[in-house]
Amino acid sequence: MADGAARRPRRRHLGADPAAWDEAYRAGDFARLHGLGEAPRYGIIAAWLRHLVPDGGTVLDAGCGEGALFRHVVGERPSLTYIGFDLSAVALETAARMIGTADAARARLRRAGLADYRPAPEDPPYDAIVLTEVLSYSADSITWLDRYRRWLAPEGVMVATLQVPRRPDSGAHGPFNALRAALDGPAWTVLDSADLTSPRGGNAWVLRVFR
Repeated sequence: MADGAARRPRRRHLGADPAAWDEAYRAGDFARLHGLGEAPRYGIIAAWLRHLVPDGGTVLDAGCGEGALFRHVVGERPSLTYIGFDLSAVALETAARMIGTADAARARLRRAGLADYRPAPEDPPYDAIVLTEVLSYSADSITWLDRYRRWLAPEGVMVATLQVPRRPDSGAHGPFNALRAALDGPAWTVLDSADLTSPRGGNAWVLRVFR
């Protein structure tokens, strides 16, 4: 079956429950993130990081899942250090297999949630913190952004992507609009932005790079 026509996974209530996330990853609910339908979104992120993250820099992938950011973006830049964390042990096991032994020395995977993650003492300041499709899972996520900003290098950046709710009557419009307003508000300097629609699957995203 073509990537854009793949059967959509059944809707789950995930929240901050590690067991629910493990079940979703075992069922392959997020395998689509490695496919062609997601390539345009990750292509924009890759271009931003090429311009804004120096060689030898460190990228934090917040809510990294199965490591799609590494596959699409970081894997092409062997000088970068990749740190990914996620609540799901199943997702992290898949990410470790995907990264493989050849890149294991520059990749660190940690189990943590978005609300409780803290950098390890040995971590350098992050040159980029990337949050793809994770902010909409909690009403508290806006409050996390300022804490994450404190971990950036002096010229570091944050990247966030938000998926536009597909149904006009979806209750997700409220959190989506609040997050979008926060990212475009006076607390942040937006360096670039993109609104993207994929004709293959009908998905649409809002992307921002900011500090």
